[in-house]
Amino acid sequence: MSYQQRIQQQLNVLDKRLSAFPVLNVMEQKVGVNKVYICLGLATVYFALLFLNFGGYLLTNTLAFVMPAFFSIYSLETPDKDDDTQWLTYYLITSFMTVLEYWIDFLLVWVPFYWLMKAIFLVWLALPRFSGASLIYRAIIRPYITPYVMRVMSRVNNAAAAGAPVPPPRSEKPAAAPAAAPAASATGAQL
Repeated sequence: MSYQQRIQQQLNVLDKRLSAFPVLNVMEQKVGVNKVYICLGLATVYFALLFLNFGGYLLTNTLAFVMPAFFSIYSLETPDKDDDTQWLTYYLITSFMTVLEYWIDFLLVWVPFYWLMKAIFLVWLALPRFSGASLIYRAIIRPYITPYVMRVMSRVNNAAAAGAPVPPPRSEKPAAAPAAAPAASATGAQL
């Protein structure tokens, strides 16, 4: 099989998968361009803008949120718990990245193509085919961070069992404010 035939085969597979999205089917009919080429063109423009560092912060954070949010909502509606774990792990790692990024932002200005590298990293984390989030969780978070989390939770549970005050659960309505004490008269006399 030639290289051109393999590419066409992959485009056909992608076309079948994209057919599940009605918006893309309508767009294909209105524009007159195959939905695969529309998606590939948009992805090319997206990564070209990242490469040129035009709106990198906005584009990368949009990528970090939109696709995972869509698939997270979808995974919550399925009975399979593996996809829930995938997205929870993804959000754990991206949250850690966001905090780290905040503290070393002054250094990131000097890293060439940072936003492009971050976008590629986020895609690697998010796509179930690569399971990047699960890999990082198993390699870094579980062996180095989880023991500390378990130790803290053990202490919290021990304190709760020993009768330490635990905040009450939040109710839907805020508690009514206590009645104000009667004001003293101008003469200072009270009953």
